[in-house]
Amino acid sequence: MSTTIETNPTFENSLSQTATDPIRNFKFHVNMYSGIKGKDGLLASALGFMTASGLNLTTEVIPYRQGGYNTTPQKMPGQTDFSPLSLGRGVLLGSNQNWKTQERLFTVEQGTGTQNPGDNFRFLTDLLVLDHPVTNGTGKKNQHIPIKMFFRLYRTWPSTIGYSDLDAGGNGFMIESVTMVHEGFAIGWASNKAKASATQPKNL
Repeated sequence: MSTTIETNPTFENSLSQTATDPIRNFKFHVNMYSGIKGKDGLLASALGFMTASGLNLTTEVIPYRQGGYNTTPQKMPGQTDFSPLSLGRGVLLGSNQNWKTQERLFTVEQGTGTQNPGDNFRFLTDLLVLDHPVTNGTGKKNQHIPIKMFFRLYRTWPSTIGYSDLDAGGNGFMIESVTMVHEGFAIGWASNKAKASATQPKNL
C-alpha cells in the first residue's frame, strides 16, 4: 500500500531564504576617525557598543497661506535637523576612547595641553551593520565579516558622556553612555542582497 504525501504550495513556492531576510540589528561596529581620514588616523576601531539609537532626521515644515486660497495651506520644506546618536556599552578596563575624545574637545576649546588650539575636535563616524549569518565567507580565521549596510555621520563630537550609578546591593555592571551630535549622515547598502561588501566603506 503506497502512501501519498501532499505538498503545500505555500512552502514549495516560498522565496524566503537567507539572502532575502531583513538585515539583523544586533551585529554592528562603530569606527571613529579624527581629522581627515587617512591623515590623523583611527581614533577607536570597532568599538563594541551594546546599543545605538537616534539615526533619524526631521525636516521642518513651513506653512504658507495666500489670499483667495484658504482651503488648505501650502507646505514648504524648511531646515533639516539630525537627532543625536546615543551609544551605550559596558565599562571595560582600558577602554577609555570616549573619555579621550572628550579630553580632546576640552583641549581644543581651552587651548591647553598637547593639542594645538587649531586642531579640530570633530570627527567622522562610521556605524557598520555586519552580515549575520556570514553567508559568503570562507570560514578562515581573522576574516573580515561582510558589511551589509553602513551609516556615515559627519562632523560628530560628544555632547554628553555619563556612567551608571554604583550600587553595593546590585547585581549588574557599569554602563557608559555617550551622546554624539553631528551635522548629517549618509547611508550605504551592499550592492547585492546575497553578497555583502567585505571592505570598509569608501568615502562618499
